[in-house]
Amino acid sequence: MMKRRLMEITGNFRNPKIGELDKWITFRNREDLPADDFGTTAVYQDICSTWGRLAPVGESVRIGSTQIDNAITHKILIRFRTDIDTDSEAVIGGVSYRVKGVTDLNGKKRFLVVNVEELYGDRGF
Repeated sequence: MMKRRLMEITGNFRNPKIGELDKWITFRNREDLPADDFGTTAVYQDICSTWGRLAPVGESVRIGSTQIDNAITHKILIRFRTDIDTDSEAVIGGVSYRVKGVTDLNGKKRFLVVNVEELYGDRGF
């Protein structure tokens, strides 16, 4: 007779240590306004600037997210806020990242995990 084992899946992750939030990040919202040439002009409104950590995601996450047309290339960890959402962009060292999702780390309202996609146009690709 085979015994069944119950497994509990918890989403507890380690909080960042002192000094790990080492990137200065500006979050902003983008609004496209009509331009004189019948196109659009992007206008940005800064939401906040804060310290955070930028980390690339693994290849399996990146490829899997691309297959469902919601590419995630990096994760950003910042202190908890309520004004960041999928209408936001993050700028780190002159490179822009589009926010794809926001999650409260461990449900404690202490830190926020921001899933982002790097916008390659800012690097000249």
